[in-house]
Amino acid sequence: MMRFGAYDFSPSLWPTIVTLLLLPVLTGFGIWQLERAAWKQQMVDSHADRARRSPVALQSLHDYRDAEQYTRVFARGYYDMEHQLLLDNRTYEGYAGYHVLTPLRLDESDKTVLVNRGWVPVGKSRAILPDIPGTTGEVLVDATIKLPPQKLFRLGAMDEVHEGWPQVVQQIELSELEERLGYPLEPLILLLDKDDVFGFIRDWKPVYGVTPDKHRAYAVQWFTLAAVLLMIYIGVNSKRIQREP
Repeated sequence: MMRFGAYDFSPSLWPTIVTLLLLPVLTGFGIWQLERAAWKQQMVDSHADRARRSPVALQSLHDYRDAEQYTRVFARGYYDMEHQLLLDNRTYEGYAGYHVLTPLRLDESDKTVLVNRGWVPVGKSRAILPDIPGTTGEVLVDATIKLPPQKLFRLGAMDEVHEGWPQVVQQIELSELEERLGYPLEPLILLLDKDDVFGFIRDWKPVYGVTPDKHRAYAVQWFTLAAVLLMIYIGVNSKRIQREP
């Protein structure tokens, strides 16, 4: 038993065991969230730094597999307007639509990259695909590198392939798209610059999932729970000293 001013603190067994088990868990989750916030903030700052840099020639990258996310680049080539893809289930300001993926055959090279030219609405009927204008002439593309997801969770079978173009796809899986197109694709996507005249609606924003501020807020919640647990533990094990008259 310990005495603190007008209170006696006499911890009992089970509340002590429960507190000793839960307190490290709650504080551990708080520390983990702070570490996640620091890591995510580093990612945000790194992407912002790349966005401020001058664009580099895509062909100057030695290995596209080592390309960094959100690096600004420019590339010269020709759009394959006869083989375009519509990435389904994309929304803009609450409206359903597609992202237009157009292969770009790089100039003086046998390499091809997919260019996301932006969002177009679905229209009145999904049975009628939207018209996708463009150009067959040589283009100089300013864009930002977006790396495709490494692992995809698929519900059901692969997308059904229909004759004719454009074709609708549910996700970007390069190996599947290469089978449709009949030629290999480089392992990156180019997000077309918003000022390019051959694009559609483009509102590119980096996707971070949980933001650094939310991670910090979660950390505060975990630390608050730990503090509440500690106060409850002290409260239930403390008794006010009854002073004799």
